[in-house]
Amino acid sequence: MSIPSDNPILLARDFGPDAVSLAVGEGEIVALSGACDEAFLRALSGADPAWPGGLWLKGEPLHTLRPAARLRFAHAQCAVAPRVGKLLAELTVLENTALPLILTGLGRQEARRRALRWLERLDAVHCAEWRVAELTPSEMRRVALARALVLDPAVLLAEDPTEGLSAPERFHLLRILRAACGTHGLTIVVASDDPDVIGWADRRITVKVAAVEAAEPVAEPAAEPAVQAVAAPITDPATMMGHQSRGLPHRIGRHARGEHRFSSVGSGSERGR
Repeated sequence: MSIPSDNPILLARDFGPDAVSLAVGEGEIVALSGACDEAFLRALSGADPAWPGGLWLKGEPLHTLRPAARLRFAHAQCAVAPRVGKLLAELTVLENTALPLILTGLGRQEARRRALRWLERLDAVHCAEWRVAELTPSEMRRVALARALVLDPAVLLAEDPTEGLSAPERFHLLRILRAACGTHGLTIVVASDDPDVIGWADRRITVKVAAVEAAEPVAEPAAEPAVQAVAAPITDPATMMGHQSRGLPHRIGRHARGEHRFSSVGSGSERGR
């Protein structure tokens, strides 16, 4: 259930397995509480055409678009903040933030300039040349948000942005996001049950999202083994930034929402999240 907006920037009708309906106005901050996770936020961004229901972003009916056109439009207008575990350890904070711009083909100097601008807005410019391992949890959160916002989306979606932070750190982060919302016309949708986040938002919407059960595998007749092509890893991100890789190599692949996903090759507590 949601209070309708006169001119919503994000509108969902009978969306998902529980037929969620909500409307978010431009420049509004909305807290989604309940069984709402990153998968739901990514679908709400327009990334996943498999979710049922109607979805409009800036008046564009995404549910009527072909998958490629839907992903392009959603990627240009909406960003889902990455988890801190997706920051690349071998790159500096500035390089991590600039990387999405580099991948769009923007020149390195201009990408760094725009990245510094967002790091300054999120009070993380002091650690621009640090490595991820040198950051506090609060700084990691702000850097992850900067990397999502560096493409200047109209809508930001984030899951539990204050998770694991102390009360002063939560207040600091929320104050910064509120300022960005006011000065840049940013619309923010956060999934969180944190009372501080709910009180900070303009409006709270309780969302019930049913788990989608996997279908039982259907036995098929045995077939001759087929030879499958395996995509070769794209250039290492550290090499793209002009220096040798430090630590584990990474593969850069296309994410389901049309963005790039950076995943470490190897094991680790944060990988695969």
